Amino acid sequence: MLFISLLVSLYLLQPAHAADEPQPGSTELANPFSDYVPFEDEYDVDEDERFMYFGRFFAVSLGTGVHQFGGNIGKLYNTALPVLDFRLIYFFDFRLAGSIGISSSAHAFNAQPNGPVEVNLFRFNADLKYYFDTKNVGAAITAANPYIIAGVSQTYRTQVFQQRGDIGKDRTLAVNGGLGMEFALKPRKTSLGIEGRIHQMYFKDRFDEEYLESGIPDTTGNMYSVITSVIFFF
Repeated sequence: MLFISLLVSLYLLQPAHAADEPQPGSTELANPFSDYVPFEDEYDVDEDERFMYFGRFFAVSLGTGVHQFGGNIGKLYNTALPVLDFRLIYFFDFRLAGSIGISSSAHAFNAQPNGPVEVNLFRFNADLKYYFDTKNVGAAITAANPYIIAGVSQTYRTQVFQQRGDIGKDRTLAVNGGLGMEFALKPRKTSLGIEGRIHQMYFKDRFDEEYLESGIPDTTGNMYSVITSVIFFF
C-alpha cells in the first residue's frame, strides 16, 4: 500500500511541473526579460570602478610657450613669446579626454609694401587627447604619461598697419595635431605638461602676392607651437 500511494503521488505531481514550463508558441518565450543578460561583463564593471576610484574627471590647465611659423609666412612673422594658454579638460575614461580653451599670441614684422605690422592671434580651441597605455613599458615612459592630441580652432587675427594707419581683422578655421607628456607633480592633483603641435591655418589671403616686393611670393605655411602648462585635477 505504501508503494502504491507513492506512485499515485508522483503521478499527481507530474502535470504541475509540466505546466510551469513554457509551451511552444507561448508568448512567454518572447519576453525580453525571461533570459536577462547584463550589458557589461566583469571587465567593464571593474574598469568603471577603477576609474571612479583612481580616475581624473575635470582639470584646468594654465600654460605658456612659443608660436613659430614656417614656410613663407615664417619669413614675415617673428616668434611669439610668450603665448598664453588656458584650457578646461574633461576625462571620459582613463585614455580619452576632451578640452576647450583659448590662447593668445603676438607677432610682428616689417616688410614692404606695408612696413611695420603688429599681428595678434586669438584662438578658441576644441581638442581630443588620447593617452597611451603604458602598463607594459618602462617606468620612464609610464612616468611621462604620453598622449596624442588633435583638434580644431577658430583663429581671429588683428593686423595693425602702422605705416598705413589702419587695422585689418579676419578669422579662419585651423586644424592641428601633436604629441604631449604629463609628469605628475602631485598624483591626481597637479601635473606638469609639455606639448608640441603643428597647426594648419587657412587665411583667405594666404595665396596673395602682397609681399612680392620683399621677395615673399605668398603667406602660406604652418604654425608650430610648444606649450608648457601646469594642470590642476578635480
